[in-house]
Amino acid sequence: MRAARSLGLRGGSGHHQVGGPRPGGGAPLVAVFPVENLSGRPAPLEDVRQLLGARLRAAGLGVLDDEALERVVTKHRVRYTAGLEQGFARALAQEAGVDAIVIPSLELYDEAPPPRVSLFARLVSTGDAPAIRWIDGTGMAGNDSPGILGIGLVEDPQVLLARAVDYLVTSLARHVSVARDGDGERPPARKFWPKLVYRSDVLDPTRTHSVAVMPFFNKSARKYAGEIIALHLIQKLLAFPGLEVVEPGIVREELLRFRIIMSEGVSLPETETILNAVNADLVLNGEILEYRDRVGGGGAPPKVDFGILFIERKTRRVVYSSYSDNAGDDGVFFFDWRRVNTAHALASQMAGAIVERM
Repeated sequence: MRAARSLGLRGGSGHHQVGGPRPGGGAPLVAVFPVENLSGRPAPLEDVRQLLGARLRAAGLGVLDDEALERVVTKHRVRYTAGLEQGFARALAQEAGVDAIVIPSLELYDEAPPPRVSLFARLVSTGDAPAIRWIDGTGMAGNDSPGILGIGLVEDPQVLLARAVDYLVTSLARHVSVARDGDGERPPARKFWPKLVYRSDVLDPTRTHSVAVMPFFNKSARKYAGEIIALHLIQKLLAFPGLEVVEPGIVREELLRFRIIMSEGVSLPETETILNAVNADLVLNGEILEYRDRVGGGGAPPKVDFGILFIERKTRRVVYSSYSDNAGDDGVFFFDWRRVNTAHALASQMAGAIVERM
């Protein structure tokens, strides 16, 4: 179980292997959840899931077969699979011997030339204390690297999808081998820095802080923009030393338990209730003003516009807030050099700049 230990998956007392030998010669056993569709349109979700499972097996991970996963899902009447709730995390460990689950989220799948694909995936440990162990995302367009005479153009959306999945599996495999993902990333360019920033000195930078990400208030025309920005920020926060992020499925579970409905954002009493319920130090909330992808090969460039707010548990004070606004053609003057072709790639840079500024 050396590989499982490198993932940090054996911490919970209720987390143990059952049910005979594992595929992959003792490799960690993962379950691949159905793909969360954040694209707002029909997409080949099962194709994405099957491709992801095949690539994970090729990378040496054991993948729980669909029938075994369906049995546990049916037994516990699980309907929500875009996150992991505590009871189901315990059941997966005890009844299926699963070390972790992979939760894929499809942000964009557009076959119109040039095709575009944006995809997230995160790894969440099972057992008594489920936690996010890894998360990554990628946004690709067929014209990202056209090269001389267009020889680098990708016109087949299936080829682009396979590249996106391969990127995520490679990232996960690297995390397994070095137990840390995100090292060596370039800091975001200055143009992606937030336009407005407030930062308090209340937090102690020498200790670890846990963050609960609340649902964002979406004022944009893009469906699921709040969930998408939340995933971007979770990815960047988790890669930063000294920060831990509560699994969104657990936050959702507590929101339902306390019957908290946030139509216009989160109030201080609700913040305190959730922070106490999930034992987190900070709550992250915000609003999305615009999240726009380019339509086809023409039209306006992608644009992302949002603000965020961190509230600290003990003092109930705002310790960080920022406002970010960028377009894909910011700072582009010659031959589309450094143009950003997807809202995913744009938002990823903006989220990284926020965490760097924190």
